[in-house]
Amino acid sequence: MNPLIEINETVNIIASFTNVNGRVRVMPARMCWRGRDINFTQLGLCHPVRHGSQLHYVFDVSDGANDYSLDFDATTLIWTLVSMIDGGSL
Repeated sequence: MNPLIEINETVNIIASFTNVNGRVRVMPARMCWRGRDINFTQLGLCHPVRHGSQLHYVFDVSDGANDYSLDFDATTLIWTLVSMIDGGSL
């Protein structure tokens, strides 16, 4: 059984921004998905991806139990929950 669950749903994100040596860093802090608030505790990878002329940023985050892949469209400012790996807490 593949633990990866494809979701591809628009979500609401609260993000924190910090300035580290003149560079702004963003961290998704909380997500509202299907009526649940999920607090992120760990940021894995964050990398830019181009879809034609649009720039997206992909964030791999965790709430300590489940892992999530989030896509941020820098043009439309829309967050999408792409997929998750269910650690058994949902």
